[in-house]
This record gives sequence, C-alpha cells and structure tokens, in this order.
Amino acid sequence: MKKYILSLSLTSVLGLITTPLLAGGIINKQNVSADYFRTLNRQAATDYADIAIYNPAGIMKMRTGKYLKLDGQYISKDYSNQVPGVGKLSQDDPSIIPGFFAIHKEDQWAGYIALAPVGGGGKVDYQNGNARSVTIISSLLSVPFSVAGSFPQEVQGESLYLGYTIGGAYAVNDIFSFSAGLRYVSAYKKFTLSAEGLPLFGDAIAETRDDADGWGGIFGVNISPDDNWNIGLRYETEVKLDFELDIRRGAALMALMGYSDGRKEREDLPGVLGVGVSRKITDKLKVDANFIYYLEKNATWETGINGAGNSYDLGVSGEYRFNSEWMASIGYLHSNLSIDDDQVFVLPEEPKLDAHSVAVGGVWSPAENLDFTMGASKIFYSDVTDPLGIGYEKDVWVVSCGLQWKFR
Repeated sequence: MKKYILSLSLTSVLGLITTPLLAGGIINKQNVSADYFRTLNRQAATDYADIAIYNPAGIMKMRTGKYLKLDGQYISKDYSNQVPGVGKLSQDDPSIIPGFFAIHKEDQWAGYIALAPVGGGGKVDYQNGNARSVTIISSLLSVPFSVAGSFPQEVQGESLYLGYTIGGAYAVNDIFSFSAGLRYVSAYKKFTLSAEGLPLFGDAIAETRDDADGWGGIFGVNISPDDNWNIGLRYETEVKLDFELDIRRGAALMALMGYSDGRKEREDLPGVLGVGVSRKITDKLKVDANFIYYLEKNATWETGINGAGNSYDLGVSGEYRFNSEWMASIGYLHSNLSIDDDQVFVLPEEPKLDAHSVAVGGVWSPAENLDFTMGASKIFYSDVTDPLGIGYEKDVWVVSCGLQWKFR
C-alpha cells in the first residue's frame, strides 16, 4: 500500500490535472456552446454557427450569409475527496467559458472559424487540501492520513486547451456536403501545492506550469437524403502535445517528487469520431441522436493514466418550434469514461466519473437576423472509491447564453 501511495501521489502529481469536462472523453471537451447546453446533442445540427465545431459540413444547409455568434457558460463545480481519517475535502470555484464562431456561407461553399476550449477550461481551489496533498504529505513524512491531513494545506489547479479552428465546406449537391479544417491547440496546466509547519520541511510550496501546442485536422460529411432526415459525421485527428515543465517555486520539493525544470512529457489530445442523426417528425418537432467516440487508446499519454480508453457519449434531444420567434429544446446525454476505479486517484482535483446529463433551453428570435440562445444543464455523476478508500464525488450544473447575428 505504501508503494501504491508513493507511485500515485508523487509520480502523477503533474498528470491530467483539473480538466472540468462536463461531457467528453478523459481530456476532450464537447461543451463549447450555449446551444450545446440546451440540447447536449449537436452532431447533426444545421441551424446555428456553433456547428463550425460540431458539424462543419452541415453549414451548407444554412441560409446564405455571414454569421457571428458569441456564447458564454457559467459552470458551478462542487468537487470533493472523502479521505479516510481526514474527512471531506472539497472545492466550489465556478468556471466561466466563452466561445466564438463565425461563418461565411455562399451557395456551394462556406468558410468558418471558431475559438473555443477543446479541453480543460477551468480552475479548482481546494483550500484545505485534497487527496493528493494528503497522500504526498503522508508519503514524505511517513505518517497516516489522519496526521497528514492535520497540517494546513491548499491545492490549486488550472488547465486550458484552447482551440483555434479554421476551415471550409463544399456542397456537391443537395444531399452531400464535405468539410475540412485545421486546428491549432495551445494548452497549459498550472498546479500549486502548499503546506505549513511540516517537520523537516517547514512551510513548503510547489508551483508549476506546463505548456504545449500542436496541430490537428477536422473532416466532416453531411448527408441529407430528404427534407426530413439529416446525418452529420465528423472526424478530428489526434493532436500531439509535448508539455514542458516550468517549476516556478519549490524546486527542491519537486525534485523529491522526481521532477526537474524543463522536463517534457507527452499528453496528446485524442482523436474524435462523431455521428449524429436528426429527424423532423413534423414541421414543428425535430429529434436528434448522437454518438461521440474518443480514440484515447491511440493517443500517447506519459502523465499517469494507464490502460484508459476509449470513452464515448451517447445522447438524444428534441426541439419544438412554436413559431418563427420561439423554440424550446430538451436533451439527455450519457458519458462513459473508460477508466478503472484505481486510476481515478491520478486525477483527484477533477476525478473522471461516468455521468448522466439533462438539459433544457430555447431560442428567441426577435428578428430574422438575430437569435438569443438560453440553456441549462444538470450533470449527475457516479461516485467512486479507490483502493485507498478515498471517495470521489462531483456536483455540477450549468447555465449558458448566446447571441447570433446574421448579416450579408
């Protein structure tokens, strides 16, 4: 057990930390737009400019013109680690995540750009420490959890994988359209651990930042057999990311954990396969079904998680249009993260847990060229207990809003 604590708490300390995924794989993120949080299913959508991320080939089903869309999400995050002998250690810092989308659509071709987080996207602050800090102190001092948890301690983490996407789409005919795009990902991860009054160490602090960037491609196909059916397909290639460590404070403490300034570790952003099908039941009612598959086993990860993947999302949604001005929507999504319980410890700041999500919302269109989106979602996570007896829980809800303007 001592070896287990050492291997997890020390060697994985800078692993896949603090990535507040609400839907997606272990690293990848899907929740980048307000329309997502009113449906949870956008893979076959052909309506608003956020499909530049979800179904870029479907842009060719939109009306000719130029579109600008700006979205924002407020994410309430209550994460907790239940540590034996210590009790519940939690954090409740919220996240605010923006998204920007722009489209220029002509009869047979279109161009688009998007700026949104494709992974990470938030901060956590465990003001009384968490499972990682307790196990690190326990290992360094050779004391039980109950003693390690008695020292004043704090853990902060933050990460962001910002995706800059540009691409184009082309309509072969009324049935088939294709898209291709290029994405640049700029990623960073911050981690700070502090503890006061440790024997032999005194007041200890370690502060680090990891940075990486890389390129990937995005390819899509949209198929519309008739006016009632639509199928959206998307493939995102893997993005190679080599993170370089910058130790800003606590080099001696980090050395005890096996880390040195300038250390490089690879943590790729996995590829993604997505398929969605939409069906107009009546002129007012439409239903969508989505399946998103994360190619995690093909990615190279040197940062702690072993044998993970491949995760998936599976969902369904419905939209009802009352008139040209108002539309309401509802959605459900199941997220299955392919990660064993004994690997959850690697990510105590934001444990990766299976989830069921529900969403409601709508769109108000006061003018032909103006749309306001509103959405809200509640995520229900499965609780997990690891081999050390540490329990992990999450309670998350989201509100989102967006504005789209169409012009020539």
